[in-house]
Amino acid sequence: MFLFIQTSREIKKIAGRRAKNAKHKRQLARKRKQLKSEKRNQKRLVITFLATVFLFGAGSMLGLYYQSIALTKEDESSVVKGYFLLNDFEQQLESAKTESDNKEKINGNIRYLASAISSYGAKKASTINSEKGQLTLNRYYKAMQDIGTNAMRVTEELYGNEVLVEDYQKDIQRVRNYQKQVFELYKVDEAELKNAKR
Repeated sequence: MFLFIQTSREIKKIAGRRAKNAKHKRQLARKRKQLKSEKRNQKRLVITFLATVFLFGAGSMLGLYYQSIALTKEDESSVVKGYFLLNDFEQQLESAKTESDNKEKINGNIRYLASAISSYGAKKASTINSEKGQLTLNRYYKAMQDIGTNAMRVTEELYGNEVLVEDYQKDIQRVRNYQKQVFELYKVDEAELKNAKR
């Protein structure tokens, strides 16, 4: 950029000079032609440089924008795993309510699932996500932790206890509302998840 401006000044300076004789006139004409050629080359370089800077900047901004609206691998894994854990937990609660299977087996399953769900308290949304994305994910993770922790405390009381099980089924719906917000924000296709193998 500096060279381009300097060359333009030199051309103006030469254009303002008066030739003393024919030889000097030819020298000035040759110098002016050379400087104009240099100016064209410098102009091309400046345009190329500015275009490169613009494209690089636009590419970086696009990359940052995409990262902010797409789940990171870790968050994606947590959301998908959480979806299946919640489904299994709901099924086991229904079995506990209707006493459709062995009490010890159901209690063991609920204990395992509640423990896995409560571990979501250790998760934090990646800071690569947008502020809204982090808030939505962290709310979901916290809701998972709460329902898992509470269920671990009453595992032995759930079997055959319709009232208690129904309370937890309502809690699951609250967690699903947070889950739905995550799905909507990050365009997660629940139909695909339903058909997916774990």
